[in-house]
Amino acid sequence: MINRHSLLALGIEAAKAGDNARARRLLSHVIRHNPDSVEAWLWLSSTFDTPQSRAFCLEKVLSIDPGNRLAQRGLAVLAATPARPSLTPAQAAIAPPPAKEGVAKVPLPAASLSRPRGRLRPRPALPRRLARLRSQPRFWQAAVICLGVVALTLAGILAYDLIDNRAGDELAAAAPLAAELLPQPQHTLRPTFTLTPLPTDTPLPTDTPTPVPTPTFTDTPTPSPTPTPTLTSTPQPVRRSAGPAPTATPAPRPTLPPLVWDPRLTALGVRLEPAQVPLGVGYWRLVEARWADEHESGGDHTIYVEVLGPHGGRALGQPVTFEWSTGSLTLPVENRPPPEWGVNFPTFAVLGSYSARVGGELSDRVVGMGMGTVENPDFTIHTCFFLTFRWAKR
Repeated sequence: MINRHSLLALGIEAAKAGDNARARRLLSHVIRHNPDSVEAWLWLSSTFDTPQSRAFCLEKVLSIDPGNRLAQRGLAVLAATPARPSLTPAQAAIAPPPAKEGVAKVPLPAASLSRPRGRLRPRPALPRRLARLRSQPRFWQAAVICLGVVALTLAGILAYDLIDNRAGDELAAAAPLAAELLPQPQHTLRPTFTLTPLPTDTPLPTDTPTPVPTPTFTDTPTPSPTPTPTLTSTPQPVRRSAGPAPTATPAPRPTLPPLVWDPRLTALGVRLEPAQVPLGVGYWRLVEARWADEHESGGDHTIYVEVLGPHGGRALGQPVTFEWSTGSLTLPVENRPPPEWGVNFPTFAVLGSYSARVGGELSDRVVGMGMGTVENPDFTIHTCFFLTFRWAKR
């Protein structure tokens, strides 16, 4: 496994070799795991071609090391350099080649050097010069060429509006990294939703024991005295047959916490995969799932997860696993002050790319998350997901 120092060295070598795309990929990976790496930020700034992207990286260096002279000097140079718009292919074809430094000037003819500095030769009148100029075929050829250049310039301007310039692509490449590394806003109100609770598990009815009648006894009559004593048979008490013995009442099953599911998640293609748990076994149950669109998220694109214990308190240190097609990442639940969530996972892919579950034990699993909307599921529109798991017994 390559460590961060090896990735940093590989990124610097790629930047020196001119492979800016590979250098940006390696250096961005180093910065995700070590946002305070001054050397990685400096070399990352050299891989961008636009002053906005370079200034962003250099400002990050100064936020880490305010006395860094290289970053100060680079920002000063960027501030002194006027911004030049990028040319389209049509504009570049008609633009004159840039002047190169160190090219010697073309010497003047010897005749012009030997001309005496006396009285200047009078020039012909302006109307005659214009008439003479119009009479030459080269004048009309030059006019046609100029009109063609103007037409090509107008076509290049129209094409410029339709083609994304390179600066916009590089800023878009740097935007996910900046969104991941910038601190999350504190004390941000969570978006509210109108949620439809799903039906909860209803406990099964228990059998009610039938009351058994209490057996009664007939009193024995007392014999009455007679002159002639006669034997009187004493009737035996009549006992009623006892009914069935009462059965023990089974203990009621525990009621599982209800699930609150945002109905917009179903329209997005997000689904819940319940854990296969036998009766009486504990597991992490999903109790709430919400979604925030691009307006409610305010430019954020994160999956927020909260893990609660059996008594409703935050389960600190409990691992939460996020999975995608090419890998996975496990993050622990941290002790953050409200309204911050225990785990924050930024997303950079479209819908259907990510899943989340609580690691360590059996857990429900939420599948199909990512950036995008119902209308545009294949675009990286910034949206957020809010998941809450709680320990429960089946």
